[in-house]
Amino acid sequence: MTKFNIDKIKKENINFNDDLNEHLKDVNEQALWLQVALDEYLQDGNFDAFYACLEKVIEVRNISVRKMSKDLELSRSNIIKLLDGQTKTAPKIDTLVKIFDYLNFEIKILPKQA
Repeated sequence: MTKFNIDKIKKENINFNDDLNEHLKDVNEQALWLQVALDEYLQDGNFDAFYACLEKVIEVRNISVRKMSKDLELSRSNIIKLLDGQTKTAPKIDTLVKIFDYLNFEIKILPKQA
């Protein structure tokens, strides 16, 4: 996992968002970013934070919502609501699977660690 060098960021006045965007260009970093966000969602139930992370990955990949909705055959307005945290409930698992598959990620089920 990439560690952010806070001292370097402060010293060189690196913008956090720019540094994050640079790290998230790597698909492995994107996967890790989303896994951590998903783990946190499973602990605290705050899916808005998870979808903000998902939105960041989509942004870094320069994928338009219009193209994504067309490719996935999902409503553009529903995708926008989902990514903006405007939904009142978590989406169905099949919607998440479609989005993850579109981004070339997969969801795995693993036994809990003792």
